[in-house]
Amino acid sequence: MAKPSIFSKDYEKRMRVRKKRIVFAVLILVVLVIFATIYIRGIFKNFTGNTNNVKSNVVSNKNETKDSNVTKQQTTTPNKEEKKEQQYNIQLSDGTNVNAVYETKNNEKTFKNVSPAESNVFYSISPNSKSMVLLDSKAQSIILLDIDGNKQDITNPKYVSTNGTEITKESQLSAQPDYMWCSSPRFVSDDKIAYISQLPWIGKNTKYIWTENIKDKTHSLIQGIEGEDIKFDKITDKGLTVIIDGKTMYLTSNDSISE
Repeated sequence: MAKPSIFSKDYEKRMRVRKKRIVFAVLILVVLVIFATIYIRGIFKNFTGNTNNVKSNVVSNKNETKDSNVTKQQTTTPNKEEKKEQQYNIQLSDGTNVNAVYETKNNEKTFKNVSPAESNVFYSISPNSKSMVLLDSKAQSIILLDIDGNKQDITNPKYVSTNGTEITKESQLSAQPDYMWCSSPRFVSDDKIAYISQLPWIGKNTKYIWTENIKDKTHSLIQGIEGEDIKFDKITDKGLTVIIDGKTMYLTSNDSISE
């Protein structure tokens, strides 16, 4: 707004109008500044609030995820079945040390094998995996091991013929070291093993099958079965597989033989 000339005839009137317009313009400007300030503060407040909400949601989600993971671990850990292998040490008569390896799962022990594998020790595990027999080949002894590590020699210590003649294992092997007193012990059932022997004959190379009840330690000769070459194989529904001079037969837990 231009300032009126002091020499104008209505100078004072025009100055009053000019001052009113200036005051009005200033008031309008102040009002606009106030409204602008309020508006900007409101936007900033809303933005800050939204940001805090986002942060809060992120933290909440993280906590929920963490809690979810903890719950998952707590529910899955008890169902995990841990297997742990341990072993019983056995020293054979020739000084060799072998290990009867067993596994513990759900607090239950079961035999797995004999280590080291290169020891070539003949062994057999019962069908329920709670017992193991090993052959100490030098001493010709059958060692029975239960799942708690208790060990005992279950070899037949002597043979008594029908006429009362007694032959002990010690005396026979001392006189004839190559004689087969017992060999290849193999489980037929949880309570019975079979083994190969030249008993009851002394002067023959023919071999026979014997069984032993490991509970009462009684030994029985399987009648009518003999051969120059006898081998045991796996257990089937028919019984323990026996190969006699190339012929396959089956031995059951009640000492019967079938083809």
